[in-house]
Amino acid sequence: MPVITSQELSLHYQHSVPKTPNDHAPVLLLAGMASDSASWQPLVQGLHNDYELILPDNRCTGQTLPNPVHTDRDCMLSDIVRLLDTLEIERVSVVGHSMGGMLGWALASMAPDRVQHLVAAAALPNVINARIELFESLSVLRTEQNEAQWFRLLYQFLFHPSFFNDKATVDFAVNASMSYPHKQSAASFAMQVAGLSSFLSMPDIHAINGKVTLVTGSHDVLTTPAMIEQFAADKTFVNTVIIDDASHALHWEQTERFVNIVQEALAEPLAP
Repeated sequence: MPVITSQELSLHYQHSVPKTPNDHAPVLLLAGMASDSASWQPLVQGLHNDYELILPDNRCTGQTLPNPVHTDRDCMLSDIVRLLDTLEIERVSVVGHSMGGMLGWALASMAPDRVQHLVAAAALPNVINARIELFESLSVLRTEQNEAQWFRLLYQFLFHPSFFNDKATVDFAVNASMSYPHKQSAASFAMQVAGLSSFLSMPDIHAINGKVTLVTGSHDVLTTPAMIEQFAADKTFVNTVIIDDASHALHWEQTERFVNIVQEALAEPLAP
């Protein structure tokens, strides 16, 4: 089990290299709220043959310890930089989902020479107060007694309406979430929610060197198409993509389309 250990944290991560060496920059995959490295399973299948992949378990998720632990944007950025330094990786392409996408924006702004491409999935650079209010309410509502129902409620914000047309599919997803061996605890979810306010401030995105692909689902109610199009309207370095028939969990709902978007973004030539 690969980990990097500091005085505060043992950061668990997955690391794979392609069978055939190539010139592609390694790809850093940053998971969103309540998710860990396993959440990238659909994308890994499409990228592992061509790219070196680094998948950390963020603070308060997966096999990273202690769990729960204090979390905010600055300490998570420090974790990421320490991981890259330990692996002696100078430059990466970043694919981040939701909170992981906000981390990607922050990393590309803070250390622009270390980020070659950024794909921000369902993620603007900063959070809005309405989303903090939502996740604070979700945190309060979660108890050990109602956890299965809590997942059903959470799915309303993650999945396209068609997901709910088949009760067996929903039941299967709930059972999978409940039985996952590294399921995030209510206390760890609450700690992540408490750290959301650190994402309120806008990072210095104009320091970013490369292109950014900002993608969301047509039915995403958390990071809506209107939000990303309004944000990107005056930013020539940001390309927006809307994936039809997808919501917030777009990399699970429209995997092939999402993989193609990532591959196209990573193939984008760098500015001279």
